[in-house]
Amino acid sequence: MILKILKSLILGFLSFAFVSYLAYLCASSHIQTVRVKNCENAAGQSLKALSKQVKNGWFQRKHNDVQVFSDGPCMFYMFYENPGALYFGQEMASGYIVGVAMSTADLHQFADTVSSHTDFQKMQDYLFARAKANPAPAHEF
Repeated sequence: MILKILKSLILGFLSFAFVSYLAYLCASSHIQTVRVKNCENAAGQSLKALSKQVKNGWFQRKHNDVQVFSDGPCMFYMFYENPGALYFGQEMASGYIVGVAMSTADLHQFADTVSSHTDFQKMQDYLFARAKANPAPAHEF
């Protein structure tokens, strides 16, 4: 009798741990970390990673994130499919530097045309110019 209760408790605990791990994987699957040697030319490479993440997503998320790290944080991208907005900046804690209205198709086309060796400043200048014509729509984060 005690052995059956002990087996049930162990099986329950293992089931709980497995389900918790699956929930963690599901909750964190919208964030991708890209490690680079040098932050200088990583903007294009990380944009391509974001495009690939959005394209290969197995269900629609509120947003998809790519965070780029070298010795510390380099830059980040956040893409919200529902309002159609791409956010780009240096650090998550500093706030969003630039927000651009962009659909999923535009994101994929933009990622295909940008060189993988594009640096932060060039990407920022391009997105600021595009944001003047197409600012990101207002929505809650």
